[in-house]
Amino acid sequence: MIGLLTVTLSSNISARVQKLAKQRDEEIIAIVEQLLDEALPEIVDEQTADDRAESDPADREMAAYIAMHPQLKAEFFGQYVAIYGGKLIDHDTDRRALYMRIVAQYPEEFVWLSKVEEEPIRTFVVRSPRLDRG
Repeated sequence: MIGLLTVTLSSNISARVQKLAKQRDEEIIAIVEQLLDEALPEIVDEQTADDRAESDPADREMAAYIAMHPQLKAEFFGQYVAIYGGKLIDHDTDRRALYMRIVAQYPEEFVWLSKVEEEPIRTFVVRSPRLDRG
């Protein structure tokens, strides 16, 4: 159940919000709600994530691949696998050969193709450059 929330602001923040509301010629509550909406992250519950996975084939197949990864790693480590409809449909050590078979068999469908590695999804680390102000 969603209800009203009472928040006590410091005098400094309160004065700033009042000044902004006056400048924009808007109600204080509208300003506060807009600022909070922009600042707070979107909360995705499990049901929403499940609905999105069901509607997007890429999300659905990726989720299936991640769930199957321990078994795939044990049986097909280093090989390329094809996941369709939540199931392993083909595998090969040659990525191009697997791709050609999948395109021929499923020309209009999304099929997840991935090399089975140590982790299900590879993590890339990009270092931020440091600027020397000296």
